[in-house]
Amino acid sequence: MRALVKTGPRPGMELREVPVPTFGPSDVLIRVKAAGVCGTDLHIWEWDSWASNRLRPPVVIGHEFAGEIADLGPQAAAEGLLKVGDKVTAEGHIICGHCLQCRTGHGHLCTRTRIIGVDRDGAFADYIAMPATNVIPLEGIPVDIGAIMDPIGNAVHTVLEGDAVTGSTVFVLGCGPIGCFACGVAKAAGASLVVASDYNDLRLGLARKMGADVTLNPGKDDVLSRILELTGGVGVDLICEMSGHPAGHAQAFAAARLGGRVNLLGTPSRSTEVDFARDIIFKGLTLYGVTGRKMYSTWHQMTRFLRSGQLDPLPVVTHRFPLEGIADAIAVIKEGSAGKVILEIAQ
Repeated sequence: MRALVKTGPRPGMELREVPVPTFGPSDVLIRVKAAGVCGTDLHIWEWDSWASNRLRPPVVIGHEFAGEIADLGPQAAAEGLLKVGDKVTAEGHIICGHCLQCRTGHGHLCTRTRIIGVDRDGAFADYIAMPATNVIPLEGIPVDIGAIMDPIGNAVHTVLEGDAVTGSTVFVLGCGPIGCFACGVAKAAGASLVVASDYNDLRLGLARKMGADVTLNPGKDDVLSRILELTGGVGVDLICEMSGHPAGHAQAFAAARLGGRVNLLGTPSRSTEVDFARDIIFKGLTLYGVTGRKMYSTWHQMTRFLRSGQLDPLPVVTHRFPLEGIADAIAVIKEGSAGKVILEIAQ
C-alpha cells in the first residue's frame, strides 16, 4: 500500500510502498478515504525540536482520518458492534486502560498514551489498523467531516469544559482551524456573544463563517477595549486560548471577567510570564489545560452537534490534495493561506 513515511531525522516525508498493517483479534483494519493535515504534521515535516525529541523514524504519519472498515479481528467481529463496510473515524490516542488516569475516567491524560502518526504508524496511508475500542462509527456523518473530527473534538472539549456556555460570552483567541471550529461550537451551544481574534484576515473570515459575531485583528484593533465595550465593561465569561503565545495568555487573562474561566489549548513554544496575584488570584479565574478529547464524552457531544446540523465545520476546509500532494499541503499551511487541509486518499 501507499504511505507517507517519516524515514529519518530530516525534513520532509516520503511516499513509499509499505505492507498493509497487520491487526490483532480485537483490532479493525480501515481503508482510509480522507485525512486531515494539522500543525503536528507540520512540526514533523520540518523536523523541529519537538519532532526530533518525540519521533523514532521510520513511522507512517497522520492522526486525523476517516474511512471504511475493510476487515476485523475475530474478537472485534464477534462483538457485533462493527462490520465490514462501516464508515468510521477513530480516536487517535491509544491508552493503556490501567493507569490512575484511565481508571478514574481521565483516559485522555493516560501516562502511557501512544498517538497514531507519532508514536505508532498513522493514517496518511491506504490502510490503518486500530483497536476496535477506538473506532467511532460515522452513522451518516460525511467522510470528509469524519476525517477532521479529531480537531473538531479539541474545539468541543475547549468550549464545553466548565460552566454551561448557553447565554455566555465567549472569546476565541487564535483562529487556526481549531479556533474556527470553536466559534461554531460556541454558537451551537448557545453562546450569546462570540468574539474571535487573529492576525490573519483569512482566518478571521473563516471564523465569521463559523458564527463569530465579532472578529478582531490585534494588529489593527484595540482588542481589550473592544471586548470591554461589547461586555458592558465586565469582561468575557469564557476565554478559549488557542494561540499558545505569551501575548495571547496576557490578553486572555485581561479580557476575562472576575470569576471567569480560561481554557487553554494552544501549546506554547516558550515560557509565559504571569502576574498570578493580579491576573489569576485576585480575579478568581479558573484555568483549565485542554489535552485532546475526553474519552468518550467529547465524541458523543461532537457527534450530536454534527448529526443535528447545529455544527457544520466544512466552511473551515479550504484545500484538498491527493496523498502525493503532501508538500503542497504543507506549503499552504506554512504560508498561512489555508484553513483546514484534507488529503483525499481513496474514493
